Amino acid sequence: MAAKGKDLSQQLEELISSLQEQGILTDYFDDIKELQDEINPRFVDEIITIFLRVAEDYRAELTRNLNACGLVSLACQELVDASEANNQEGCLVALENVNHEYLVAKENLNRIVGMECEIYDMRLCRKQPE
Repeated sequence: MAAKGKDLSQQLEELISSLQEQGILTDYFDDIKELQDEINPRFVDEIITIFLRVAEDYRAELTRNLNACGLVSLACQELVDASEANNQEGCLVALENVNHEYLVAKENLNRIVGMECEIYDMRLCRKQPE
């Protein structure tokens, strides 16, 4: 049983090392592993679980936000179409349209972020005792 545990530990170390070599994990992961001890032996898997849950929430939100930027997507598709048709003037017009739609989307997304921050700040102020 001890040999099997050691073998599994060795496999885990090799997996982590491989993921670091591929750039999937950074050296910061080693810092997280060092925080695990006898008092909290599941620290690493708890951190990974939390990270995955939060990352999935962010991914879903980003997907929704990018889908909301439909005009940017359409402008990009126009650029692709003009490029595939070897239409130089069409590419220049489409690129200008991509830039314009991006700036409009960026401005509106920044407005959303600003409003979200204001809402958060107002909620925070209401929770604080006076």
